[in-house]
Amino acid sequence: MTNLRNSWKIALWVTAILVAAQIAASISVRTPRVRNYFSARLEDAFGRPVQVKHFNIEILPSPRIYASGVTVGEDPAFGYEYFLRAEQLSAGLHWSGFLRGRFEFGTLSLGQPSLTLVRNTEGRWNLEDWLPPAKRPGTAPSAVYGPSRAPTIANRLEKIEIDDGRINFKNTDIKRPFALISVSGSVEQVSPGRWKLELEAQPWRSGVTLQSAGTVQVRGDVAGTSARLQPATFGVRWNKVSLADLFRLLHGRDYGVRGTFELEATAKSGAPADTATSNPFDDYFVGGDWSYSLRVSAAQIHRWDLTERSDNPALTANLQGRCNVALKKLVAETLSIETPLSNLHGAAEFHSATNPFMHIKFESAGVQAADVLSWYRAFHPEVADTISADQFFTGTLQLQAWPFELQEINVSSLGGAVNLRGSEDTLRIGPFHAALNRNRLTMEPIRIALVSNSLAAPLPRIDRSTKLRAPGDSSGEASLTLIHDFASHSGGIGVQGHVDNAEKFLKLATAFGHTLNHGWDLTGPARVDMRRQWSSTTSPTWSGAAEVTDAQLAAAGLNQPVQLQKARLEWRNGSRVAQLGQVEGFGATWSGNITEGSSPDPERQGTWNVQLHADHLDATELDRWVGPRARPGWVQRLLPSLFSGKAQAVPASELVRRLNVVGNVQVDEFTIEKLKLQQLHLQGALHDLQLNVSDGRAQWAGGAVRATVLAKFLPRPFYDLHAQLDGVNLAQLPIEASVADRLAGLASGSVHFKTTGVGREELLQKLTGAGKIRLGNLEFRGWDVNASVADGEAHAGVSKWPSGIGTFTVRDRNVFLKDVRLDGGTQFTLIDGTVSFGREADLALETSAGRRAVRNTDGPGQVLKIVGPLDGPRVTREKIAPRQPAD
Repeated sequence: MTNLRNSWKIALWVTAILVAAQIAASISVRTPRVRNYFSARLEDAFGRPVQVKHFNIEILPSPRIYASGVTVGEDPAFGYEYFLRAEQLSAGLHWSGFLRGRFEFGTLSLGQPSLTLVRNTEGRWNLEDWLPPAKRPGTAPSAVYGPSRAPTIANRLEKIEIDDGRINFKNTDIKRPFALISVSGSVEQVSPGRWKLELEAQPWRSGVTLQSAGTVQVRGDVAGTSARLQPATFGVRWNKVSLADLFRLLHGRDYGVRGTFELEATAKSGAPADTATSNPFDDYFVGGDWSYSLRVSAAQIHRWDLTERSDNPALTANLQGRCNVALKKLVAETLSIETPLSNLHGAAEFHSATNPFMHIKFESAGVQAADVLSWYRAFHPEVADTISADQFFTGTLQLQAWPFELQEINVSSLGGAVNLRGSEDTLRIGPFHAALNRNRLTMEPIRIALVSNSLAAPLPRIDRSTKLRAPGDSSGEASLTLIHDFASHSGGIGVQGHVDNAEKFLKLATAFGHTLNHGWDLTGPARVDMRRQWSSTTSPTWSGAAEVTDAQLAAAGLNQPVQLQKARLEWRNGSRVAQLGQVEGFGATWSGNITEGSSPDPERQGTWNVQLHADHLDATELDRWVGPRARPGWVQRLLPSLFSGKAQAVPASELVRRLNVVGNVQVDEFTIEKLKLQQLHLQGALHDLQLNVSDGRAQWAGGAVRATVLAKFLPRPFYDLHAQLDGVNLAQLPIEASVADRLAGLASGSVHFKTTGVGREELLQKLTGAGKIRLGNLEFRGWDVNASVADGEAHAGVSKWPSGIGTFTVRDRNVFLKDVRLDGGTQFTLIDGTVSFGREADLALETSAGRRAVRNTDGPGQVLKIVGPLDGPRVTREKIAPRQPAD
């Protein structure tokens, strides 16, 4: 019982002592002397000035020191910004050292640390003097005189743990946009001066939003930083990276590439001093070289706006060799690039010193056309799933930079085929060979033939002297040539060929994702002879021609196909010229040229100069081609073909606005219902939704008409017409035959009409205008006007007036005649009144004797009233009161 009581007393005393020690320690760390002591110990550990906001210490369960707001200063040689900053720092203390009055750090833990790595102008890093170097084998310890110095605190650091850290990078005073965040792991001293790394981090770049930057894992063993980490061996793995974020990290922008990326690398410094050494960490650093192995892979590569597919391309690159950081030199003794069906093998050398240099040589290359097609499909939309390619290319390649220079290339193939599942034809590709000779890349002519699947056979080899023929089993063939001079940076590509039916070529182009016929289809034979040339001083331009004969062109918005009996499209210095030899469409036979002019504004699509001629146009026939007139979206569906399909979602008004057309149109005969114009000639321009006919001429009713027209289509259609008439035969006017047979004479004058709106009814309702007319040798058979006015009833006979003059106005669907004076020699006839568009008349006729046609103002007069339909009007005679001079 006494022993138990003594044990409790001892336990209570020990507990009291420990509690008192904990309280004393907690109070002592708040004193300046103890704080300075702890700060000095941390400065010894980091080799830098240290500032701490608060300290605390724990005795149980094991001695441990805590610090908050820790800032480790920078070496002045690298700047004055902090070297290391941590929100929390804790370090374990060994009991053995603690009992001897020494602070020997065990595990050092850093919470939310921020490390700034700086590289100065001499190429040295601020990290180099932080950790102690490892001893080199065979190095004798230096003699020590006097009392021995206790090992530094840093030499007894066992382990550094990091949680949620960040590493920044600076080049002299310039802070790099890159950083590593969420850094976690540990750095452990496994032997004196030898450290084991186990770290993880996420890459980061300022000003860029990253969604999947992946995780960088570092595992390895290195020496102290003052030995420049050597000897060392470590591995790096970077996985779960999206290609979009990879490019954002490297260049700060998104290049529109999607996919996944992985990197695995191992590096080992120096070379073994003794190959029999069993400890790999005893390798001696030789010459500053590092041996490395690097594997980079990317999968599911595709364009950002295309759907991910199972056949998206993948790429793997493997490099093995040596590098020297001090010399900024990297040698890849083994270099391989592999895709699912292709591979390239070679070697490379890189220098990034004052004069950067790169040299890559592939001694063996084998590329399958199926791989090329998968890459093409991954970056081009609307490539058909049914298309496949079968061809194998082999060769060698050697290049160097900077500046970039292709030193050797030799690529060849025995030929192949491109198949379109479900199609009756196959694209057969002949033998291929391209080589570089004295900085000049030359590709021998490649023969490509479109053959029936049942008749597909290997193509014979051709040379430059071979002429294209149309064999019985081929529905089309072409020859391709390529030349490029790397010294002058000039070259060209040529295409010559023909096809029995252009529709097959258009379908094949659509299968490759290049729809050429936006809103139109072409059937019939075609030939092409095109060349594209480029140089260092000029932009690449196409020249040549495409010709069709006996072909049909069907366009959206047209009810019938246009017959292209003979047509040719030429490219001249980058501009297009359409030559219409004989084209049948819209009920007429057309000929002429349509030339595209150059324009600095791509939205204007150039200026089109039109010089066209048609034999006959009929409005009724035009209605068959494009009617009914009110068909919605007609312009919207017709115009995209003029803009290569770039305006699929653009309003029709915007398409018309982009048109910039000038030129002349001549029509031998133009018929609009009863109106027939002969030798119609129009000269004008269409620009910014405004049609301006500056010179319109035609023969009409035996006379001549000259007019100008201004039409504005936005915001509300508006039309303005000025016309001059000369010598129009009244008997040939497009009026009722019963009236035309009674009329004779000539008319001249001027008219001006305006209207606005859409549709026939609205245009007529809002039609306004005025005009002046001059009449000559006017004759009206079947009615003696003067006798009828005098007697008040109709008298058969003939009315003649050698001349006449008058004015009229148009509004509210009526023609208002005012002071129309007909000179009969001895007697004048005056006509006033209205005639509606519905052929309703309300006219008043007066006669007067003498040399001047004036109204009767002396006494009551007689007037002949004509009221009612023109086909059967009511004619009466009325007396009118004399008018005063002011009337």
